[in-house]
Amino acid sequence: MAYGTLSTLDTLSSVRQTVVEFGEDRAWDSIAAALAAHNAQKAEMRGDLVERTTDVRRAYGATDAKRMDEMDQWGLPDAQKVTAGITVDFPLRRYGNSLQWTYQVFRQWPVSQLAAEVAAIMDADRLNWIKQVKRAIFTPTNTTFIDKLGQPANVSLAVKALVNADSAGIPVGPNGETFDGATHTHYLANATLTAAFATSLVTAVQEHYNSGIPRIYIAAANEAAWRALTGFVAYIDPRLTLNTAANQPFTRSNISNIYDRAIGLYGNAEVVIKPWMIAGYAFAYVSGAPVPLVERVPTFDGLGDLQLMYEDERHPLRARSYENQFGVGVWNRTNGAVLDFGNASYTVPTIT
Repeated sequence: MAYGTLSTLDTLSSVRQTVVEFGEDRAWDSIAAALAAHNAQKAEMRGDLVERTTDVRRAYGATDAKRMDEMDQWGLPDAQKVTAGITVDFPLRRYGNSLQWTYQVFRQWPVSQLAAEVAAIMDADRLNWIKQVKRAIFTPTNTTFIDKLGQPANVSLAVKALVNADSAGIPVGPNGETFDGATHTHYLANATLTAAFATSLVTAVQEHYNSGIPRIYIAAANEAAWRALTGFVAYIDPRLTLNTAANQPFTRSNISNIYDRAIGLYGNAEVVIKPWMIAGYAFAYVSGAPVPLVERVPTFDGLGDLQLMYEDERHPLRARSYENQFGVGVWNRTNGAVLDFGNASYTVPTIT
């Protein structure tokens, strides 16, 4: 996994010495620097989609709206109140991976082999984080989570999905719109991708906010299908000359990043290819509105990132263990919607 032109692990991989010849301390110092870069890269991945917090539970407003009473000169308005907010809980899980070796193997191993082993742990951490984000987005059902790592421990938490017609209250829209919690859902489906359902996907999130930029995330495998939709306007390839007499988008396409790039506009929404998106599904949210997801981390310092947890130097077996504690859950249930355009009814995809 690279970050920038050169990386610490690239340097290690180029060394032809054994670990003992290179120096164990030098090797582990280089790996520690690579680990810090890995955690910084993951922080950048959160963007405006995931917020990090130590909160276990949050609440947001429900669906009620007050009204103004008409009065004569003797009248007084009736007392009014809205219902209590809706609570959402966030999980916290523990993940780890270990290395175990003998001193003899370090006398024979090239440093590149050690670098490969640790790089694989970092890749596993990154892929696991993405997997938990996908689970939060694409799972349409609420779940109960036993919080074994919380304080106090073993408390049952109600982890919510995006709006899913579970009869929970939904905040009032920006223009006073109200939504029926028993029928309103952000998990949409149609057997094929059509302009009507693509519009419904954008509307599902856009109608809840009065500012922000709607974005649609798709898989690279579905790029041609979205480009074919009536109403899609492609960003221009920078290798082409703009015709100033035509109504063309100002933004140029990023041709160098094949799997993580914006490709154009559909209505008011920007269509973006994401490498982690699942083929046959699209996810929409409003960038600039409260983030849809929360990454919960422990309340004590140090965790929430991949880090070295312990070293065991007992002869003849030696070991190092790396650990991360985090959990991903839905926070703003209205700021996210999923379209399954391969099935007549929403089908939970296989998440890997």
